[in-house]
Parts: sequence; structure tokens; C-alpha cells
Amino acid sequence: MAGQPVTMSNSVITVTMPGTCGELIQGWSDEWSEPVLVSCPVGLYSRISVELQPDQPGIAVNEPGHSTKIRQAARLVLDYLERSGWGVTITRTSQLIPGRGMASSTADVVGVIAGLAQAVGRSLTTTELVRLACRIEPSDSTMLAGLALLAYRGSGQFCELGLPPALPLLMLDPGGTVDTLTYNAQLDLMLVRQLGPTTRAALELLHEGLHRADAAAIGAAATLSALSYQKVSYNPLVEQAREWATATQSLGLVRAHSGSVVGLLYPPQTDLAGPGHWLAARFEGVITPTHLTGGGCQLEQPSSSLLCEGVFTSQSTPPAMKR
Repeated sequence: MAGQPVTMSNSVITVTMPGTCGELIQGWSDEWSEPVLVSCPVGLYSRISVELQPDQPGIAVNEPGHSTKIRQAARLVLDYLERSGWGVTITRTSQLIPGRGMASSTADVVGVIAGLAQAVGRSLTTTELVRLACRIEPSDSTMLAGLALLAYRGSGQFCELGLPPALPLLMLDPGGTVDTLTYNAQLDLMLVRQLGPTTRAALELLHEGLHRADAAAIGAAATLSALSYQKVSYNPLVEQAREWATATQSLGLVRAHSGSVVGLLYPPQTDLAGPGHWLAARFEGVITPTHLTGGGCQLEQPSSSLLCEGVFTSQSTPPAMKR
């Protein structure tokens, strides 16, 4: 959202944000002395539309089940932009399931912040955007372009790492939900602190993978981090997915650290139908074919539609990866 100021618009402003399949890396930064993460953005999206009402105070959300954090974000940013007396109507459309580790809350919060800033003609810096989002709750780095390291629950420091290759990914969703705020309130920071050396090693692998276009290094970085986090938050699906990764010639696995989903990364150009069929015979949850992508919020044209790459379960046929 950084750039030159724009003219206030009375029309509907729509912002699209990618979701995630958990995180490529999550752990501890010895340099920053706080927990950090690198989100794993994927080709599943959330859309937030905002319409300012300067003469009608109040915040209306057209999807009540997801209104709490959306309302908090709207109130925070209207106050920040010195529009406290203004009203806004917010509409949410999303492919992201809350509580799974798909960054649904970050997509909602950042969509509201970015959309309202655009609507009032204010161009937020990246630092402003990050700090506002982290005031609502511990956030994902999907608000940042490409892949990024983010101190997600403290200072809001960040470091942009670069654009990832579009690696095919199968997301395994066993069901179950995790509340982000409750999870982080109970997080054992002493255990997380012990992950400092492993986190550094995983980040070095990720840097190598991005700079050399080495997909195997990216997969190795994600796997190292996912397995090391088991002593902080154990997920039995991670251990099972490790075996499935080997059996299906995956590059490695990613996991949600405050959620339930686990993902398998594959080499470029992999047809996901093959490993998708194989996994569907062994996994009882939902398997979604998608791909690794970059983060960042995008303004959407009024006529554009929300793309869906499809979902398949153990009873259905997995579609091939769409390009």
C-alpha cells in the first residue's frame, strides 16, 4: 500500500489476500530475541470489500460469524486515519477456513486495513500496515510481498526474502480448529526460544532456495522447521505426512503451527493428480491441490471473480494442478 496518496473514493473498494498452508518456517530469532515466522502463501484467497459512509456512523459486517476481528480492525484503522465518526459496510468472501492455520484472520484484518486506507485516500507504508495488523492479533506475513520473515507477536519487525517459485502443494486438512489468540496466550516461549539455532538453519536453507531457485532447499527448510516445532506443539499428522512425503517424492512438508493443516510441497510442473489419488486412499480428511505463491494485498477490479483451484476428498477424484 506504500506510494503516493490517492483521491478518496465513494465506491466499493475490494482487496484480495492470499491464505496459507501454515508456515514454511516458525521458531525463534536470536537476533531479534522474539518469535518469528515465514508464512506459506498459497493460491486460496479471501476478499474484503469496504464501502465508506461518512454520514452514517457504525460498522456493518455482512458475514456476522466473522465480524469480531473485522470490526476491531475497522475501528482501529478509522481511528488511526482520523475518521472515527465515519461508518463503513464490510463484505467478506473467502475460501479460507478459520481455525485451520490458513491465515483467514490475517486476510480479513489486512483486507479491512488496506481497503479503508485506499478508500480515504491514504497510502499506508508497509511498516504501518504490519504494526496495525499485529495490534489486532499475532499475524501472518502474507501481508508482505513475496515471502517474508515476521516477528508476528511482538515488535512487528520484518524482512522481505523474495518471490518464491510456484511449487505445487497438496494441503491436508484433518478438521479441528485452533483459536489463534488462545494458542498464543498459552505458548511456551521458553520452548520456542530453544528453536533459535534450528530456525537460523532453516532460514539459511530458505535463502539458498530462493536465491538459487533450488526447490529442494525450500522443501528442506520447511521440513526442518516443521519437525523441530513438534516439541513445542505436537501434531501427529506431521509425522504421518513425513512418511507420505517420501512415498510420493515430495520436496518436504509444511505445517500450521497454530492450526491443523499440513502440506506437501512438490517439484515444479508436478501433476498433483498422481500423489493426490495416492493420498486420498490413505487420508480421511480433505486434500486441496494448490501452489506456493507470494504474499501481498491486491486491489481488485469490480468485475473480477475469486478463483478456486478445487478441493477433493478421499471419495472424489483430485483435479490436476491448474496453471
